[in-house]
Amino acid sequence: MKFQYPLEKLWGRAMVDPITTRRFGFRCVFFGLCAAIIFLKMLPLSTIPRSVPGPELLCCLTVVWIMRRPRWAPVGLIVLVHLIADILFLRPIGLWPAISLLGYEYLRRKAAGPTEIALPLEVGIAAAPFAVMVLANALLQFVFGVGQPTFLTLIYHVIVTVIAYPLMIAFSHFVVRVRRARPTDVDGSGIAA
Repeated sequence: MKFQYPLEKLWGRAMVDPITTRRFGFRCVFFGLCAAIIFLKMLPLSTIPRSVPGPELLCCLTVVWIMRRPRWAPVGLIVLVHLIADILFLRPIGLWPAISLLGYEYLRRKAAGPTEIALPLEVGIAAAPFAVMVLANALLQFVFGVGQPTFLTLIYHVIVTVIAYPLMIAFSHFVVRVRRARPTDVDGSGIAA
C-alpha cells in the first residue's frame, strides 16, 4: 500500500511535493523554537542579577540549523526572528540582526561542503564568527554611546554560548531530528532539501 499524504486523502493527489512541504514544516518548527527561546528568556525566573550571562540560545539554534539544513533557515526568517527579539529585549533595533546575518552567511558558505564536519571542528567554526559578532556589536554600541556590559562579561557570554552549542546540536539532532542533508535528499531542482 502506498503512503498517502493528508492532502492526497482529501483531493486525490498532492498539491505540493513532499520535499517542499517538509521544508515549510521545518521552517515553522524553527520559528516556533525561536519563539519559545524568546519567551523563556523574557520570563522573570530570577530577579537577582547574575555575574555570568546566559548563553545566546537563539544564535546557537540558528547556527545549528544553518550548518545542517541551510534551506530550512532562510535569511528572511532569521532576520524576522532577530528583529522580534530586538524589539522585545529592548535592544537597538536592527543592529544585532545585521551583524549576526553577516556571521550566519559566512557559516552558511562553510556548511555548503559535501563532507561531514567533526564536532570539535564545528564548534570552532561556529565559535569564531560568534565571538566576532559579539565584539562588533559591542564596538558599534560603544561608538553610538549605547550602554553595554564590560569586556569580561562579553568574554563570559561567548564562552557560555560556545559551551551551550554542542547541547543545542544534541537537542536538534535527537529531539527535533534536524540532520545533515544526505546526497539523496534533493528536491526537483537537484538542490539539497
